[in-house]
Amino acid sequence: MESNISPNIVVRFRMINNAARRYMDRNSEFKAELENMTCSNGWIIGHLCHMEEIGRDVYQRDFENDFGITRSTVSKVLKLLEKKGMIERMSVSHDGRMKKIALTERSREFGRKMHDELAQTETQLTKGFSDAELKTLCGFLERIQENLEQNDKPERRDNR
Repeated sequence: MESNISPNIVVRFRMINNAARRYMDRNSEFKAELENMTCSNGWIIGHLCHMEEIGRDVYQRDFENDFGITRSTVSKVLKLLEKKGMIERMSVSHDGRMKKIALTERSREFGRKMHDELAQTETQLTKGFSDAELKTLCGFLERIQENLEQNDKPERRDNR
């Protein structure tokens, strides 16, 4: 099937992202709950669920590192999730300044539902691909991400 669409990769990523969001919106079984959550809220809850499953404590700085977002952005998102009753900040004994980010039962249930829906979406996205094709695709996507992240570091300029 030939496409009339430009091979511009950035445009293609945007189109795929939009199509995936529409698919998830159409097929969500708990859409009412999602109305109060942004996509980034969902990713953070999902990340917390995964970290809880493997027994790893999570702190604000972990989100900064794991998601590549600024401290102020993380702080705003976590405050909002706390206000919505999705997370709790808990003091830790070894450092009074640090707060462990913990899931509430409500967010655990949300995380389970979201995990199931993401698995269904993943199945739809990868339909018709062989294991070898998926491995190759993932390799390409990782390389694209690495290429973009190389430019995230500001160039050092000598201002003499």
